[in-house]
Amino acid sequence: MVLRRLTLILALTGLLFCLSTPDATAQVAVRLSEKTITVRGQQYLIHRVRKGETLYAIAKAYAVSQEDIMRANSLTRDVLRNRQTLLIPVIGSHQRPATEPQQEEERPEPQMEKITPSIPRYTIEQKSGQHEPTYVYPDERQTVIQHDTIHIVPGEPLAEDFGNGALREIDKNAPLQIGVLLPLQPGNRNNERFSEFYKGMLLGLNALRAEGISANVQVMNSGGSEGKVREVINTGKLDKCDLVIGPVYAEAFAPMAQFAAQQHIAVVSPLGAVAEDENPYVFEAAPADERTYQHIFEQYGGRSGSISADANLVVIDHVEHADSAILSQIETNLGEKVSTLSFTGVRSQSQAMNMRLNAALDKERLNIIYVPVSRQDAVEGILSHLSSLNITGRYRIMVIGTPRWEWLSNLNLDLFYKLDVHYPASYHADRSHPAVEAFYREYLSAFNEVPTPYSFRGYDVIRYFGGALKHFGADMPNRIANQGYDPQLLQVGYDFRQMDGAGKYRNIAWPIVHYKPNYTIEVIR
Repeated sequence: MVLRRLTLILALTGLLFCLSTPDATAQVAVRLSEKTITVRGQQYLIHRVRKGETLYAIAKAYAVSQEDIMRANSLTRDVLRNRQTLLIPVIGSHQRPATEPQQEEERPEPQMEKITPSIPRYTIEQKSGQHEPTYVYPDERQTVIQHDTIHIVPGEPLAEDFGNGALREIDKNAPLQIGVLLPLQPGNRNNERFSEFYKGMLLGLNALRAEGISANVQVMNSGGSEGKVREVINTGKLDKCDLVIGPVYAEAFAPMAQFAAQQHIAVVSPLGAVAEDENPYVFEAAPADERTYQHIFEQYGGRSGSISADANLVVIDHVEHADSAILSQIETNLGEKVSTLSFTGVRSQSQAMNMRLNAALDKERLNIIYVPVSRQDAVEGILSHLSSLNITGRYRIMVIGTPRWEWLSNLNLDLFYKLDVHYPASYHADRSHPAVEAFYREYLSAFNEVPTPYSFRGYDVIRYFGGALKHFGADMPNRIANQGYDPQLLQVGYDFRQMDGAGKYRNIAWPIVHYKPNYTIEVIR
């Protein structure tokens, strides 16, 4: 019995040992490449990594060492990525492939710029014959609500059924009643950004007045919690509102969304997404994240019938500053049509980077290069390298960037024009447009500072929804859906849609900003 048990243990141990060796794993045949490139007298085969291939398997298939491949491609570890382009030094004869399981590569979290989003008193000049609008200035006495001055009366239970989204009728001959909820409070580090948003709104109201649209606006401190928002609702100051803008924080939005459904009025989330998917009274002004690259992929993703159908698609990832979320989205959508290579900012690897780029680019076709990188110095490093590589113009290159490129400052925009840069944008403002130039002048005159993207958003939100509500009244949701309303705004505009014909209205507008080689900029909608 003891001998039989010992024999069984030895047999199991041997089986486990066999399963742990590379040759015992699931086999993925390495497809040997015949495409070559010669750099400084050294010949290389250009290999495109397939899912399941490892450095061990590729090295064995090409009869070279793993160290030789790592050295030729400036690899710091033996983890490969699907569709990655490798240069294989031509040393000996090829052998049959053998494989081992692919390890999953770890990627750093994307480096996102921190946004640290004082409001001067501002009086808009009145024109004779127009209604005198009222503006409640959000200082401490008005926005910081003291407990001993509030009488909270229990309200009716919040509705679970949001209804069909029909708005109540408004008096088109009377001023609009608009409530604005912003977290303007002492010590809030984001006060500056919300102040910029508010200042932009003031100029937007001025623009509405020029069109003969008057409004009474109340600005109240919403804090950053549901409890604070409920306090504001329970004061009754919003009961007669035709439109509410805010709160800006998703975690504080639910009470206002429920209040809007009860009152049959529109409520706008001006700066971000909220979780009120089933509520048809909610309008999200910020564009839907999952739609960011939809227009890009349709035009420049190699789809049949598109202008990129025959293009060579390449992704340049950054070793030190990867934007893993965008990279994953791009690789998922482009699939096997794209080849991927990694860029490093280490100067000593510049020559190796040139080799990999020359291997990946095509002299006969348009090269559409996706650069899922958002850090400024990393972006400029990649673009500078591409520009230097193509100084003789041997490649036709188009670069696809990220929405964050709109926010980057002090970039060498000459590179954008030379490399035919495109990127999806939701907050692009054309400085050469007369309306934008006028806004800059008016903002500088009123506040003695230049406007920011938050200023533009404040202007556009009040201009869009104030005008739409006044023009269309209770029929506003139907009239603005699917770009049915397109007033003169400062940025790229809105495209509100209901998903499957129900629920909240989401802005899906992600037009493409294009820096053309003739040194002009166009917006592709």
